[in-house]
Amino acid sequence: MIRTNRAALTACALLMTAPAQANDKRDFEACDGRMHPGKQDDGMRGEASQPAYFQLRNQFGGNNVEACTRALASPRLLPQQTLRKAHLLRARAAAYLDDGKIDLAIADIDAAEAATAPLAQERFFQRSMGVSLTLLRALALAQSGRGGDAAPLVQSALDARPYALHIQEAGAQILDAARPLDAASPSPWNAVFRLEPDARWRALTSEAQRGNFAAVLDLAGGGTTPWPTEPLAPFAIAAQSADGNRFLLALIVSLHTAYAHTAMGYPALARQKLVEVREQAKRLVPAADPAIAVPGRGSQAELVTGFIDSRARQVEARIAIAEGRTSEVIAELVATPLPRDAATRDIMTALRKAVPAKDAALVPGDEQYLAAITAERQGDFGGLARRVLLAPETPRSVVDYERARPNILSALVGGALSLGTSLLGGIERTDGFRSTENPDGTVKVEFLGNTPSAAVVQEMTLLRAAELAKAAGKAGFVITDRADYTRTMRTMRGAVEISSAPAGFKTELTIRLIDSGATEVGAFDALTVIDALGPLYYEERKPAR
Repeated sequence: MIRTNRAALTACALLMTAPAQANDKRDFEACDGRMHPGKQDDGMRGEASQPAYFQLRNQFGGNNVEACTRALASPRLLPQQTLRKAHLLRARAAAYLDDGKIDLAIADIDAAEAATAPLAQERFFQRSMGVSLTLLRALALAQSGRGGDAAPLVQSALDARPYALHIQEAGAQILDAARPLDAASPSPWNAVFRLEPDARWRALTSEAQRGNFAAVLDLAGGGTTPWPTEPLAPFAIAAQSADGNRFLLALIVSLHTAYAHTAMGYPALARQKLVEVREQAKRLVPAADPAIAVPGRGSQAELVTGFIDSRARQVEARIAIAEGRTSEVIAELVATPLPRDAATRDIMTALRKAVPAKDAALVPGDEQYLAAITAERQGDFGGLARRVLLAPETPRSVVDYERARPNILSALVGGALSLGTSLLGGIERTDGFRSTENPDGTVKVEFLGNTPSAAVVQEMTLLRAAELAKAAGKAGFVITDRADYTRTMRTMRGAVEISSAPAGFKTELTIRLIDSGATEVGAFDALTVIDALGPLYYEERKPAR
């Protein structure tokens, strides 16, 4: 529980300074990734290197707290540069969270919000820095065990950007990590599914890790397991290639589903799933070849087979308990212990109930399994601070969209909030946007933007999909697949990467258009999307010089 004097901590956050050095320009970049502030009104020079303080920690084993503290005390940071001050405080708060110093992180968040109070009602600030600070505070509360206090903050951030996948995913991760292990609660990923169909599999894995096997089966029934189509290269998994990662995802999802069938009383379906897993592994993973084996670990095929076998043992042990073969299970457990996870905890619970009362005490209790599961769940907070450091947005952030739709204002019928049937008549827009009809009747919509905000590009692409639906006379659409990319500008010194900054983002959506009255799960109503995003992206404005 956090019991601190908030005002004192806020003052402390501002006073934790080191003497400014003559050559302190690099402290700014080491703290939040941006250049030293110069004379600009807001001090926000350059685009933030990604991921700023995480690079510093990983490459040099240090912490950027000291750099942030020196930057905040530097005379280079002018009194009027309150946005940059908040940006620095936010970066230091994230570093504190990374170190588990919750009180100091909250003090910096308080200070950042106080510094930017005059901007609080500005809509671009609200959508970016405002949402970011709210999520960062929610993360601090969740990380300190106050998930109930964090939940409404997360929900307010999600409501502010319902069409930005990056933000929806970050919020779902916070809510998921903060949920009590044994409490029955709805999956926080439900709102993410319609933006990213593959999020279903991440949600399934999360539910399996917490032992919610009924939810695992519900999620498994909502999609086709995403196995790759072609055999993997020899080191695809070790190299974390796209196909290797997809194979691992499908493998883990399938094994979780197999155990969930067993736990819920469907042993035949569990065994059928295991057969499928082994067949897919045989099809996709090359046979063992000593020439391409990982030293000390074996070939890729051997590693995959060993992993499948260990999980299959859990399935067979749970089935044996249901069939009354408890002595076999006990003998097996003595010979080779099972992983300390939610499935093994479930096995032990079932075993205690199945053996005679006099022998129940001989079965290991929950403590060791709860400790391991809780530790794994706490690890879910790792990296979340980085995900909520959203790039500040300004009116310049939507210039790409305006250039791509040069005649939109003259083509509209009615105001921005009553956009209707004649949105696209005769308007040609090619800059940044592209749409392609696929042979199966779906449409691929993509947008490449130079804005530093991934969330803006994600919203632009969704808005374009809504426009295409209206142009085709359709009521809405369903996203069937998506891909998001980041273009980076890397600065190298010799063979060493010095910095990496975002130089643009791209989102690709594959959509299926639907008619009025269709009851598709996860469908978007085109007019609702246009009315929600139109006032921001259609408004006539002149870019700041």
